[in-house]
Amino acid sequence: MIAGLLIIVGATACLSASAFADDPIETAALPHLVVGTKHSPPFAFRNPDGQWTGISIELWRHLGDEINVEYEFRELPLEEMLAGIETGELDVAVAAISVTADRLQRVEFCHPHFTTGLGIAVRARDPATNWSMVRRIVSTRLLRIAGVILGIVAVCGLLFWIAERKRNEGTFGGGRRQGVGMGLWWSMILLLGHKGVFPVSTFGRVVAACSMVASILLLSLLTGVITSVLTVQQLDTGIEHPSDLRHVRTVTVESSTSADYLRRRRIGFRAVPKAEEALQAVAESRADAAVYDEALLRYLANTEFVESIHVLPVSFNTQEYAIALQSDSTLRKPLNEALLRFRASDSWDELIYRYLGE
Repeated sequence: MIAGLLIIVGATACLSASAFADDPIETAALPHLVVGTKHSPPFAFRNPDGQWTGISIELWRHLGDEINVEYEFRELPLEEMLAGIETGELDVAVAAISVTADRLQRVEFCHPHFTTGLGIAVRARDPATNWSMVRRIVSTRLLRIAGVILGIVAVCGLLFWIAERKRNEGTFGGGRRQGVGMGLWWSMILLLGHKGVFPVSTFGRVVAACSMVASILLLSLLTGVITSVLTVQQLDTGIEHPSDLRHVRTVTVESSTSADYLRRRRIGFRAVPKAEEALQAVAESRADAAVYDEALLRYLANTEFVESIHVLPVSFNTQEYAIALQSDSTLRKPLNEALLRFRASDSWDELIYRYLGE
C-alpha cells in the first residue's frame, strides 16, 4: 500500500511539473506611450538619418529609460498635440512647449526644464566700408555739434581780441583783421587743450576759463557721438524695444506664444508655419523683424542663417518649457523625480552646451 501511494504521488508530481513546463511564464509588458512632438530646433528636430533629436528629445529618452517605458514619436502641430493630450490620443508631448495659464487649463505639465524668452531677429547688415562708416559718422547731430563748437570759437576769439587788444598789444595788437584772426587762432588752440598764450586782462581770463570748460564738455559730447555710431552701426535697425515692432513688418510662427504676445499687445504681424520660414522672410526683406523664442532664433541664426540673420540683444516675455501630460497622469510624479535628478547632473549641462554653447 505504501509503495502504491508513493508511485501515485510521484506520477502526480511529474504530471504537474510537465503541465507547468508546458505553460509559458507570463511577464508584465512595459507601458507603451505615444509621444507627440514637433519640429522646433534645437529642442526637437530630425537628424539626417530621420531620427528625432534635440534637447527636449534627448531629455525624454533619458526619462523614458529612467521610468522604464516604451514609446513612439508622432509628429503633430502644436495645437493638435495639445488636443491629442486632451482627448487621450497622446500620452505625452515633448518639444519647445511653453507653460501658459491657458494651456494649464487643458493639460498638465512636468517641472519646467528650460527658461527662455522671446527674441527679435533682423536682417544682418552688410560689412561696413570706409565710406559707409564716414557717412554714418557725419550725421545731422554731429554737424550741429560741430556748428556749436565753431560758434563758440568765433565768439571767444572776438571776445579775446576785445579784451586783450589794449592790454596785450604784442599778441592781439595791430590791425583789426590781424587781431581778430589771432583771437580766433588762440580760441581754437585753447579749445584743443593748448595754453601757449595767457590772457592779461581779467575779462580775458574769465573768457578763457569759460572756453576751457566748454571745450571739455563739447569734446566729450563729440567723442560720445562718434563712439555710439561706431558701436551700434551693426545694430541700427530702428528696433530697440518690443513696442518698436508696431512700426515695422513683423512675422512670427502661428499658434505660438510669440503670436499670442503680439496679439495681446495689438502689434500687427504675419504668421507662418515654421520659424525657418519667418527667418527666410526677414533674410529676403519680405519682413523687417521675426519674433519667436530667443533660443530657437539664436540656434537658427548660428546654423542655417549665419550671414543673413542677426538676433538683437533684446529678450522679453520670459517663458518656461516643460513636458505636457494628460490631466491627473500617473506619469507626472516619476517623471518629475527623474527630471530633477537629471537636471542636477553634469549630463544636463553637457546637453545644453552641445546644442546652445552656453
